[in-house]
Amino acid sequence: MNRQHLPEVLADISSAGYDGVEIGVQHLDVTQPEAFRQLAASHGLQPAAIHTGGEIYDPQAVQEALEKLERTVVFAAQVGAPCLAFSGKMKENRAQEELALEADNLSRVGQFCKDNGIRLAYHNHFWEIQNDCRELRYICDHTDPALVSLCLDVAWVHRAGGQPAEVARTFLDRIAYLHIKDTTATEWREVGYGEVDLASLFAVTQRGTREWPWLVVEQDETQRAPVESARMSREYLKTKLGI
Repeated sequence: MNRQHLPEVLADISSAGYDGVEIGVQHLDVTQPEAFRQLAASHGLQPAAIHTGGEIYDPQAVQEALEKLERTVVFAAQVGAPCLAFSGKMKENRAQEELALEADNLSRVGQFCKDNGIRLAYHNHFWEIQNDCRELRYICDHTDPALVSLCLDVAWVHRAGGQPAEVARTFLDRIAYLHIKDTTATEWREVGYGEVDLASLFAVTQRGTREWPWLVVEQDETQRAPVESARMSREYLKTKLGI
């Protein structure tokens, strides 16, 4: 729907009570940043982040991924998004050399983001959280905080067997913003309707000293009309958590 009916999608987001939108760059024409900025503004929305991803631990795939990322960074800056969210690719038993290459390339992208006035925020799925956050710890231990931040996806933390509040506490100084979402072991849910301990999460994160530009609601799959799910999540945040 993002690709074929983007104006209608943005209208739904606005009507559900949100102030901004994060969207995957694959749905957009990166040669037309002003068109997207104006379209979002026409619905009263600000670009919260542009989301992308890439396989930047494989030397053979790095150059193509980095060229795409640089075009995306420029686009994100031109539309006024404060962050570029980046998702890595899963690989079982990633070798130390692959982790090192990924960290080096994230630093390169982070520098390019900084040069363009935005922040790079690495977005986790479940595999970065497994084994006591092995991959997420490596990224943070081997990159400059001034160049590489985190977009912590709290539902993927939960699905990986982690405690979102404790993982957030561990990486609090590196978090640029949160993906607020909810889940059971097998089903994505509206915020407040799953198993994620959001109250404990916010008790930790609201004690942080860093000002976050956005909290982004995300739901990977819905069992009802997406706009209805979006409204339910927004209402829960307002009435239960005062956000």
